[in-house]
This record gives sequence, C-alpha cells and structure tokens, in this order.
Amino acid sequence: MKKLSISILMAMFLTFVICPFMDTTVHAAGTNYCVLMKFVNNTRFKRLAPEIKLSDLVMEKLVSSGKIKLKETRPIDKKIFTELYDANARSERVVAKAEKGNFNDLFENKQAASISEAYQGQSISPELTSRIGKAHGADFLIQGTILNVARGASEDQKTSMAAGLAGIFAGKMGGSAGNIAGDILRNTNKIYTGVNIQCDLRVIKSSTGEVVWSKMVTSASKQEKLKVGDIFSSGSDQMSMNLYELALDQAAQKIADELLNDVDKGILQL
Repeated sequence: MKKLSISILMAMFLTFVICPFMDTTVHAAGTNYCVLMKFVNNTRFKRLAPEIKLSDLVMEKLVSSGKIKLKETRPIDKKIFTELYDANARSERVVAKAEKGNFNDLFENKQAASISEAYQGQSISPELTSRIGKAHGADFLIQGTILNVARGASEDQKTSMAAGLAGIFAGKMGGSAGNIAGDILRNTNKIYTGVNIQCDLRVIKSSTGEVVWSKMVTSASKQEKLKVGDIFSSGSDQMSMNLYELALDQAAQKIADELLNDVDKGILQL
C-alpha cells in the first residue's frame, strides 16, 4: 500500500511539476494541407539552377519543423504552368481582351501578373489554383522566387586604417627595421568576399487564388582573408561552391523561419 502511494505521488509530481517545464521542439502540424510549388529563378545565374536547390532546402526545413502538412508535389500541366508563371503571356491576354472591349482585367490591380510576382492581397487565377489544389489535395500553395544572387568583395576599412597608421608610426621610428615594418603594415588589409541571395515566399489559398501571406529575405555568407604585406596571409578571397551553397541554405532557413514564426503566432493559419 505504501509503495502504491509513493508511485501515485511520483506520477503526480511528474505530471504537474516536471512536465510543464519540458520543452517540446516539434509541434503538431496544422489542419490544412499545403503543396510547395516550383521556385522561380529571376536572376542571371540560370545554369547554376539555384531554384532547384533552394526549393529542396525549404521543403526539408518545413517538413522537419513538423508544423505544416506538406503534400508531395506533382508536375503541373504545361498549359496551367504557362498561365500561372508567364507574365508576358498573361499581359498579352489582357491586352487582347481590352482590344475586344473587355477592360476589366486591364484596370484590376488585385490581379497579379504571375504567381511568382504576386504579393499579399493580390490574387492569381482562382480557377487554376483551385484545380491545382484539388489535384494535390491541398488547401494552400506555397511558392517562392529567387530575386537576386550577388557576389562581391569589400575591404575592412578599420583593419586597413589601423595597419596604415601603425605603418606610418613604424616608418617614423627610422632605421631599416622601421622602414621594413612600415612597408609591411601599410600593405596589410583584410578582404571580405561573399554571396548574397534575396528571395521571397508566398502562401496562396488554392480555392480563391488569394495571396494570404508573403515575405522577402536576404541572406549573406562571407569569408575573410587577412594579408600581412607579402609575408603572410590567412583565409581565402576566392569564390567557392561551398560559399554559394551556404548562402542558399541560409536563405532557405530565413524564409522558412519567417513562415513558421507567423504560423506560431497565429498570423497565418496553416
């Protein structure tokens, strides 16, 4: 009897004292099903196909969160794809309608030119989004666009200035040693090289075609090279695939976090 009482007390202690403080890192997924659609690459880096890698990374991060029910993406009919993604084709249809006297679409600001350019509050072809939703069994479509991929280098001005001043001081000390040290310090600098990626993500209600959520993020991955005159250097200033892939991963994490944070806050009901 005494052992039973102790067991009951331990169970109560675990239930009412310990459990409330335990952190649950994975939350139950929402009640709606979503499908992650094709990312669009609006940059000049077509051959690298960053949209494929970014799409996979975003999918991976959303699935691992356990907060969103994602359905498997299946290929979209070519005609529907053109209707949704080709802004020029859409513009031509609007003009053709206007020439026949139908000006409704011409002055409709809430209609997006394409799904990859739509922002929150706009809508895109509800008849098409609803067809995709039904085909995938999805209540919402999630679609992203890579807006920019930039690479470049910059000099750390603080390091260069401090080294330059130290070089001037060393040179004024006189003597061959001071002149040598001055030359080395005046030619000391730190160079940063990096890759920036700007992308956005939008959530579209499949039944209405309305963009109910959209965000844009910019990620940056960088490395540094310290050069001390001509005698020593550390780090690298060369662009690499690792630097590019790190920027993609950071962009995916940032945009996924934006989406998941708003889901947690109840701003977005998925």
